[in-house]
Amino acid sequence: MLFSYKSLQNSYNKGAISIDTQRIPPKTIQIYKRLLQRIPLNHPIRQEIENKINMTEAGYFGECYVDNFLKQISFPKHFAILKDVHIPLDQNSFIQIDTLIITRKYICVLEIKNIKGKIHFQRNPNQLIRELNGVTTTYKCPEQQLNRHLKKLQTFLRQSKINIPVKGLIVFAYSSTHIVQPPQFAKITMGCDIPEHIEEYNELPDVLSQNTLNRLLTLIANQSTEFVPKPLAQTYNLELSHFRTGLICPICLHKIANKKHCPVCKTSCNIMQQQAIEDWFYLCRDTISNRECVYFLELKDKFAANYLLTKLHLDKTNEHRYRHYTLSKSFWLINESSPLV
Repeated sequence: MLFSYKSLQNSYNKGAISIDTQRIPPKTIQIYKRLLQRIPLNHPIRQEIENKINMTEAGYFGECYVDNFLKQISFPKHFAILKDVHIPLDQNSFIQIDTLIITRKYICVLEIKNIKGKIHFQRNPNQLIRELNGVTTTYKCPEQQLNRHLKKLQTFLRQSKINIPVKGLIVFAYSSTHIVQPPQFAKITMGCDIPEHIEEYNELPDVLSQNTLNRLLTLIANQSTEFVPKPLAQTYNLELSHFRTGLICPICLHKIANKKHCPVCKTSCNIMQQQAIEDWFYLCRDTISNRECVYFLELKDKFAANYLLTKLHLDKTNEHRYRHYTLSKSFWLINESSPLV
């Protein structure tokens, strides 16, 4: 979750809302790295996954760089800067925004990119074309991404009966990026110039009451969820036989069997079991049965699997031989901070 209702309430009690949430590395980086631990060294998708990790990490570093410029801005008395917003709208749609600025005057969505080289915003079809060292690479169009974010956010606000101006900016983190052809409609800026745009928005009049701003932030705090992408086996057409089974030490990366701790770094087997269950959901399938748990974790029998799956507070569906488990909200709340013991 972005920020807790308790921290929000503490802000209310101080008489002014001033929230700037911490940005954490995207979960997809961890998931891609887990995939590399679970597939053979000669697997044909390894290079593609390593490129994905590098690109995602570059995006994260760019976002952190822009965060430094946001800290230089003198915001109104009441504001919130929220990072990595993920709010489900329905079963098949969600809001996912890198940086969301909320005040009583406006809301602003930042679509941040860290891409080197010469940049062309191509139209018909909409793509971003990058030229670097004689190599041309295509990316999804940031203008279209921003438009989707804005439309979904406006839907959320309309459903919440909140009327406030919604702004959007495409931000290239570093000034070394050369924009040859800008987007057709969206406003674009460099990270170092973002204070100029935000300070202009800060001159707008208040349109939300204090109570309405409080209600909006409470809605976001209560509806925000952990982003869990679909299993990578679905994206890359991987079979279960492609994955390395058993418990893998997250520190040493050695496979550990029939031991309570890693013999090298002393990491608990309980932590490795929890991470192996996460690996299943991240990499293989979005449900797990007792039989699949025995196979993937190399457990001794179905009773050990049943004990483990129950202890991890997963959601249970059906009974007896047809029983299977899915990730639950309580799994993240309990296990992210306190590994299974």
